[in-house]
Amino acid sequence: MRELFATLPDDPPPLPPGYLDAVLTRGRRSVRRQRIGIAAVGMVVVLLLAVLVVPGVQLPLQTAAPSTKPSLPDRFAGYSMLTSTVTSGPPGRAIALYGYGNGEAFNMFQSLVVGAHRDTYRRVDAMEQRDRPSALLAPDGTRVLTGDERGATGDLVLVDLTTGRRRSIPLGDPVGVRLLAWSPDGRHVAYSAAPLTGSGEFGTVNVVEAEVARIGTLRLLDLSTGRSTEVPAIKPAWTASFAPDSRRLAVQVGQAAHLIDIDGHEYGSVQITAGRELAANVAWSPDGRFLATVPWLYDGPFNGTTGGDTGHGTFLWKVGNVEFLPLTGADTPPAPVTDVVQLLGWRSAGSVVVAATNDAGHASLAEVRLDSGNRRTMSRFDTGHSCELGTQPCQLFDLHLATGLLPDLTVRTAGRPRRGQWPTPVNAVLGVVVLGVALLLWRRRRARTRSQRPGGDSPRA
Repeated sequence: MRELFATLPDDPPPLPPGYLDAVLTRGRRSVRRQRIGIAAVGMVVVLLLAVLVVPGVQLPLQTAAPSTKPSLPDRFAGYSMLTSTVTSGPPGRAIALYGYGNGEAFNMFQSLVVGAHRDTYRRVDAMEQRDRPSALLAPDGTRVLTGDERGATGDLVLVDLTTGRRRSIPLGDPVGVRLLAWSPDGRHVAYSAAPLTGSGEFGTVNVVEAEVARIGTLRLLDLSTGRSTEVPAIKPAWTASFAPDSRRLAVQVGQAAHLIDIDGHEYGSVQITAGRELAANVAWSPDGRFLATVPWLYDGPFNGTTGGDTGHGTFLWKVGNVEFLPLTGADTPPAPVTDVVQLLGWRSAGSVVVAATNDAGHASLAEVRLDSGNRRTMSRFDTGHSCELGTQPCQLFDLHLATGLLPDLTVRTAGRPRRGQWPTPVNAVLGVVVLGVALLLWRRRRARTRSQRPGGDSPRA
C-alpha cells in the first residue's frame, strides 16, 4: 500500500471545468426525484384508501339533514355497477322498489330500492339471489318481501331495509309463489301458491309467474305470526288489493272481483269488464268506494283453456287508461285517467300517482287529479344508453311505491346518488390495479436512482 501511495503525484490533477456544479446538480436532482417518488407512493396509498374505504363511510358532518317527510327525487339516478347492496349497507326507509337494466346482449339487471328521505340507492341482493322474482315493498317503505323465481320454494324472505337483516317465513311444502298485495297496516300479505310440475304449456322448466297464475290458490299470510291461511274457493287468484281498513280485500278470479274478509269469508263480488283487471296491489280507493282497473298486459286471466300470462314482470311499455268500478250502485265513478302505463297508488281519494312514458320511451311519475284530470310530473327516470356498458337503453320494470307514504309525499331536488360501499369484486379489481401502479412507480423510481450513482448499475470489480 505504501508503494501504491508513493506513486501518486504530490499535486492531484485539476477537476474538469464545472465538475462540482454538475455533481451538486445531480445530487439535488436525485433528492428531488426521491421526494417526488415518495409523494407519488403516498398519493397512491391515499387513492387506494379513497377507492376502498371512503365510498362506504358516512361523513360525520352532513351539509343538510334529511327531510322528515317522505319524498321522491325529481330525477332517479342512472344505472351504475358500483351500487352496494341492502345487506352491505342498509338504506333505511325506501320510497320505491323497481327493476332496472337491459339484457339485449347479456343480462345486466338490478333490483333497486331508493331512499324516502335522501338519494340512497341499494341493490336488493335477496331478490338477485332468487333470480329477481316480483316482490312487494311494504306500505311504510321499511321492508321488502320476496318469493323465488327459480322454481318452487319452501319460504318467503322478508328483508328489513333499516338493518339489512332477513327473516325466513316457512311455507310448508315447496310451492310456486306469486305475491299479490300488502295490507295498508303492514300486517297481512295476500299471495297465490301452487305446486309446480315442471311441465305443461310453459315447458319443462318452471316459469313461476305464469304457472301459478293459471292454477294458484289464494293464501293470506299474517306477518306477525308467520302463519298462512289457504282460501280454496279463490282459485286461480289473478290480482288482489286490500281495503283501506286492512280487514277486507278484493281478489280477481276470471272477470270477477271477489270481496272477502281477512278470515277468507266472501261477502260479495263485482264484475270486471272483459279485457281489464284489478290494478295490482293498489286497486281499492282510500275512501273505500271504488276499485281501479287497468287493461290486460297480455291475454288476461286463465279461462280454463287460454290466458294466464300476466306480463306483470315485463318492462313498462303498454299505455292504457285507469277506469273505476263502484262498489255500490249509489256511487258515480270518476272519469278514466288516460295515458298510463301503471297505477302506483293513491295520494288521496281525489288523486292518484301513475307511471307514464313518452314517445321516446322515457318513463316518469305523475300525480293526476281525478276531478279535473290535471297532471303534475313528480319524477323522471334516466333511461338513456347507460346500460350494458353504455350500449343499450335502460329499461324499467316491476315498479312499486311505498303506498302508505304517498299522502305526505313531497318532491326533492335530486342530489349526488349515495350508492354505499362499492361491491367487493369491484374493490378487489381496483385494489389490484392501484397496487400495481404503485409497484411500477416504485420500481421506476428505484431504477432511476440506481442509474444516477457513480458507475451506474455496472458490477463492481
